[in-house]
Amino acid sequence: QGAEKYFRRQSRLNWPEGASSRESIRAVTKLNSLQKLISRYAGPTTSSLSCLLQGLLKYEPSERLTAREALSHPFFKNL
Repeated sequence: QGAEKYFRRQSRLNWPEGASSRESIRAVTKLNSLQKLISRYAGPTTSSLSCLLQGLLKYEPSERLTAREALSHPFFKNL
C-alpha cells in the first residue's frame, strides 16, 4: 500500500489513525495556503514562484518537476 494510505483523493492528506482531534483538524484547515503565503512575501514574482513550488511539491513523482526542469523554470529567468 505504501504512501497511498496517507492520502485520499489525489491531494488530501489522511489524518493518522488516532492522531486527529477536532481542534487539530480546525487548526490545520485555518492555515493559509501556499499561494497566500507566497503572495504575502514574494511581491511581483508571486505567480512564477508559486508555479515553481507547486511543481516541486507534487506528490506524484511522475508529475513533479525534475531538477533540470526546475532550473529552466521562468521564475529563474525573471531574476
